[in-house]
Amino acid sequence: MKSRLFVLIVSLLTIGTAAQTDNDTDRKNVQLTFEKYVQSVKTADVALAGEIWSHAADIIVVTPFGRFQGWESVRENVYVNFLQKAFSERNLQPANVAIRVAGDTAWAVFDWTFTGKSADGQTITSQGWESHVYQRTRIGWVIVALHYSVPPPPPPR
Repeated sequence: MKSRLFVLIVSLLTIGTAAQTDNDTDRKNVQLTFEKYVQSVKTADVALAGEIWSHAADIIVVTPFGRFQGWESVRENVYVNFLQKAFSERNLQPANVAIRVAGDTAWAVFDWTFTGKSADGQTITSQGWESHVYQRTRIGWVIVALHYSVPPPPPPR
């Protein structure tokens, strides 16, 4: 009886450890996708973005400058028209990144500082918050939703 109890306890501990290892691996893989996202923004790299975004018609991006649905809309409006055409330089610095994984879904939330140079040469700095939803696919983790916001303007005096 004692040996059966010992085997049961060891089995349960092994299963728990394996699940934690899988979750740690998933979190690291989501982190890699997140890092590629940051790099894709810094470089306005549509090809890199295409590797980390779902190409489904129902993905959604919500920003202060619009709401975009589907990969083609995200590619054209966020990467081409905004990042490539509006900026000659881009630097996105994430902070306070929190990544959580639950099965085939993961999410990341973080603060950011964006510095850049507009197409007309003006230096721009903004700060805000961003949330991503990731989905596990046969090719790895991809972004299926993104929302970012900036602080509201101060109230009039």
